[in-house]
Amino acid sequence: MNDNNKNAMIRSLRTRTTKLQREGDYWDQEEIEKLREMFDDGVGITDIALQLQRTEPAVHQQIEKLDLYRRKDRPQRRKQNKKCCDYMENCPYTPETCPKLQKCREEGMECSENMKNC
Repeated sequence: MNDNNKNAMIRSLRTRTTKLQREGDYWDQEEIEKLREMFDDGVGITDIALQLQRTEPAVHQQIEKLDLYRRKDRPQRRKQNKKCCDYMENCPYTPETCPKLQKCREEGMECSENMKNC
């Protein structure tokens, strides 16, 4: 497959101008094994989608379902965006952006003591 033909196939894959052979069908065991092999070999999602005649989102969804990224083995915690005033639900500031936090610290106060009107 030359580059122009491949680019045209990718464009039609993404714009949904042509229906892929296996689009919308259930994944069978043979396809899942092929997906695992290609993923482990470092083949990109677009190339996998073209070879398996699936959409890119379907391939990505199957990769997530099979946990091929191994996220369950090493889960990442999402960074909590702590508010400057923990007791104030609607406080728009984080400790890094609070305009009065430096003043609170200079005066030796906790931010929440001085931020009743933040």
